[in-house]
Amino acid sequence: MNNNRKIRVAVLGTGKIASDLAARIHAAPDMTLAAVAGRRPESEGLERIAEIADFSTPQGLSGLRDIRDEIDGVFDATSAFDHLTHWSTLQEWGKWVIDLTPSRVGKPTVPVLGEHFPRFGIEDTRTWNYSMVTCGGQSGSPIAAAFARNAEGVTAVEVSSSIASDSAGPATRRNIDDYVVTTEGLLAEISGTKHAKAILVLNPAEPPPLMRTTVTMKARVINSAGLLSDLENYVAAVRNYVPGYSIVVPPHQPQDGVVSATAVVEGEGYFLPKHAGNLDIINAASIEVARRHFAENWPKS
Repeated sequence: MNNNRKIRVAVLGTGKIASDLAARIHAAPDMTLAAVAGRRPESEGLERIAEIADFSTPQGLSGLRDIRDEIDGVFDATSAFDHLTHWSTLQEWGKWVIDLTPSRVGKPTVPVLGEHFPRFGIEDTRTWNYSMVTCGGQSGSPIAAAFARNAEGVTAVEVSSSIASDSAGPATRRNIDDYVVTTEGLLAEISGTKHAKAILVLNPAEPPPLMRTTVTMKARVINSAGLLSDLENYVAAVRNYVPGYSIVVPPHQPQDGVVSATAVVEGEGYFLPKHAGNLDIINAASIEVARRHFAENWPKS
């Protein structure tokens, strides 16, 4: 990457995800928060993010039209429904976008999967709309990938994520149906089975618990040794950008032909509390994607 050129980005949205994302960008030495766009002038989130952004507007994406040439790419942290309209405009503007909603518009992307599952990698520089899938997809797919690479005859896969209720904002709650469909689609592609199930639990316990994601796969043959090696490598790769990601229940076989493991995600605490690992992992992954995309597409000279 050109060390003299920062990545200039805009954030659409002013909720919990957007606020944490903006704090990360502001702290990053290689990125500039060029703009934030909200839709309510009285929004506390817009006011907060505006303090660290070069430009702010309550007019949504249309409010960025006059400064679009100052922006390299956009993070969309609004809703699955709104992303459809946003992408149409961003295509006209020639901007790449990282979609943090479960809209299923862009290419599903999980930074650590590119080597073995190119469909989900960042190696194809022709991609200009990256879908970050879901928090359960980001936390569960490394486990599912390790399982799938060491299994034959996969017949079913399930990912169940439990998150603290207070880490699920209004947009997350509105998008739960989209969350399920999007996460199941990712699992189905990784595992090669149509029988993929995604579950999301909003846990109201006090104190709020960390995010936990359990992946369970049923297959005719399971190579336990290869699975452990692959999972160790995937986890190490995830921890390069999500330090709080770890396996708390190692792979085990509760019955013949079934393997299961559980990951936990502790957030870094940029804006949100550390128990909000669901938001932490999707934001950290989106920053990683932005860096790789920019490195591949910006002239090296």
